[in-house]
Amino acid sequence: MSKGKRRGLSARLGRIFAIQLLVIGLATLIGVYITQIIVEDLLTRQALNGESAHFWELYEQDPTQPLPNTANMTGYLVPLENTGGSPLAQQAVKNGLPAELVDFSAGYRDTHIGSQRVLVHVSDQAGKRLYLVFLGEQVSSLAFYFGTLPLSIVLLLMYVMLFIAHRWSQQALSPIVTLAKRLEGVNFGRSGRIDLDLDSLSENANDEVAAMIEAVDQFTGRLDAAIERERVFTRDAGHELRTPVAVFKGSLDLLEQHKERPEFERAALQRMRRTVRDMEALLETLLLLAREEEVALPAEPILVNTLIAGQMELLSSISEESDNQLVLVEHAELNVRVPAKIIEIALGNLLRNALAYTRNGTITVTIRANAVQVEDSGIGMSERELASAFEPFYRAESSRESTKGHGLGLSIVRRLARQFGWQISAVSRPAEGTSVEIQFESAAD
Repeated sequence: MSKGKRRGLSARLGRIFAIQLLVIGLATLIGVYITQIIVEDLLTRQALNGESAHFWELYEQDPTQPLPNTANMTGYLVPLENTGGSPLAQQAVKNGLPAELVDFSAGYRDTHIGSQRVLVHVSDQAGKRLYLVFLGEQVSSLAFYFGTLPLSIVLLLMYVMLFIAHRWSQQALSPIVTLAKRLEGVNFGRSGRIDLDLDSLSENANDEVAAMIEAVDQFTGRLDAAIERERVFTRDAGHELRTPVAVFKGSLDLLEQHKERPEFERAALQRMRRTVRDMEALLETLLLLAREEEVALPAEPILVNTLIAGQMELLSSISEESDNQLVLVEHAELNVRVPAKIIEIALGNLLRNALAYTRNGTITVTIRANAVQVEDSGIGMSERELASAFEPFYRAESSRESTKGHGLGLSIVRRLARQFGWQISAVSRPAEGTSVEIQFESAAD
């Protein structure tokens, strides 16, 4: 999965905490609403029912029983004939019954008397109608103090606890996130050791994270050691192989001094000479890659056009043997701030690779303002073969019998491209040829 599509652990935890806050807040609001309903409706209704039943029980025993009259509740007792909109209802109003309640039948209602909200319980018994009026504001206050306020405090405490937990989790994850960012920032294509300063992370990490950081630190140490062993081996092997190649080259010089030789011997000596040149070029490349951290950029830009022309001249004899034609097309002068030897190795490998897989064809080198393209009319490659063409020692099955080589040319070019920040691309079609282009990081300043 690409980096842009990956979800960070911190972001995931943030979303989880946000969802928890949302769910808790919603649950609390539902609880407040249910509490409001229970306090204002069920409890108040039951309380008024109880008050009404208690009053009628006392009224049966003593008709002079006084009506309920407290700070929050007022009672009214009216003959039934004075209710329901009858002409005698005005008498009930004169006796103190609010006009808004005259038409009320038995039951429970939430209404207003003037601008004041009230809860009214109406009951009939013994030809009388009892009105119990409870102040709605008092009910709202009870609901607030016994329902809304406690739940709100609980909600606030839960929010505070979740925030603290979120902060703790962020602090616990901070070293992990920082470690991940540092690991992602390591450039394995760059030469030199893997530079990771993990001491500062270990200071603020808990035991588990510190153990992981220590393991990563040890791993990078072992990786550095493995890379160094490979580099030293390549350097030492290159130096050791230089001696037999030099001996072989000197022996060829002695053998070629004798001019009177049969044609087949001279042809064999020429093949041996080409093999020595190829071995020298390969050894020089391996040694250069082994000490890649020591490569210094030139102070002035290098003209690539001249270097390409020189490489084409060096390879002209190989081109003639395979009946190929080398063509140079220059659309611009290309200047790059890279050592000349690096350019010669990269372009020389591209040209040798094109010549190796082309017979009776054309190799065209095109120079543009910031790129060089090497195109041949050789055997070409399929998409599957092209995908592996830049891997070390890879050679297409179709070319194993007809060509010779080590399968290192394109791999070396790709390694140099990574080291110096070039962009390399290739296009190929079977039986039509291959085109490889190197786009340099910048032209001359």
